[in-house]
Amino acid sequence: MIHPLWLVAVGLVALLAAGLWQRERRKLQDFERQFRRETQEMAANLARIESESSQMVAALGSSPYPLIVVDQNLDVRFITRHAADHFGPYQHGMSLISLTRTTALEQIARDAWEIGPEGDLERTIRITDKPYLVRAKAAAGYIGISLEDISEMQRLSRARQDMIANLSHELRTPIASIRLLAETLISPAGKAPQVASDLTQKIVSEVDVLEQMTQEMLDLSSIESGQQPIKLVTIPLSEILTNPLARLEDQAARKQIEIKIKDSGRLKILADRALAERAVLNVLHNAIKFSAEKGVVSISAVGDKPGSMVTLAIQDSGPGIHPEDLARIFERFYRTDRARATPGTGLGLSIAHHIMRAHGGSIEAENLRPPATGAVFHLNFRAG
Repeated sequence: MIHPLWLVAVGLVALLAAGLWQRERRKLQDFERQFRRETQEMAANLARIESESSQMVAALGSSPYPLIVVDQNLDVRFITRHAADHFGPYQHGMSLISLTRTTALEQIARDAWEIGPEGDLERTIRITDKPYLVRAKAAAGYIGISLEDISEMQRLSRARQDMIANLSHELRTPIASIRLLAETLISPAGKAPQVASDLTQKIVSEVDVLEQMTQEMLDLSSIESGQQPIKLVTIPLSEILTNPLARLEDQAARKQIEIKIKDSGRLKILADRALAERAVLNVLHNAIKFSAEKGVVSISAVGDKPGSMVTLAIQDSGPGIHPEDLARIFERFYRTDRARATPGTGLGLSIAHHIMRAHGGSIEAENLRPPATGAVFHLNFRAG
């Protein structure tokens, strides 16, 4: 027979074990809940990190500049499509120098690592004969490197410097001439009527040069600032010829140049009157300037039904345009060798080009076929 005390002891042990089991079970359940919660939070964080990484990769990939990310050992970890297009395909484990074949980039990366996250590194180097502005920054154990092709920026900078130098020279010449002519005009020699008339005409001619230069600079400033409004209306083509012809009449007369105008009929164009007149004026001024003494400048137009194009052709009787210059004569500040012998800034045709593009049209140039000499410019407007 089992002693009652044993039964009591066993019961107490059983109760104690049950209590312990319940406590451990609750602990296990709490642990499971905490584990699930932390796992969900970790998954959410991983998803957020993955999303942010995808967004960052997309943002980097949309950059117009080649971008490269390397680690502290200068092994490539990421490159954008533009970088791959420039340096070739990327393979896992490639070093920076094996990808770019450029020791200058490797040195920039090392220097950026030495500077650390607090500083930004910026240098200009040449890669395959092109200048690049390289920016590098170290952060979180990596180095980001971007490359910006600045060859066009440098070309424009040189062109501007040349333009300023040329403009200074070109301004000095007419100003000195006007001063000399004016001094002669007020001297006893300038009292003779014929001498006074000749001197006055020469002064007007020099003023024309100054006016053209000033207008071209104002036009360029307006175009580059984006503050040149354009309002397209339907107007007769003949109306955009009237003012330019009147303004250039004296210049043509001084060179005894005949301006022939073929009847444009009732052709109408879609244009901003003031800007269209400026484009015509620049091209016509160019034609008169390069035509020989007693030469001919011809103006004609052809067009079709509304909605198509109307072409205004201005033909000079000058020496023509060198084939190598044809592709560049509409660039800002570009002047051909022949143009350098005449006053000007090299902006007139570029301004005409921008105006025609703003009209949804175009401007083209070509040489006349031998035995004829000269060039012809085609201004293509939309028909009104």
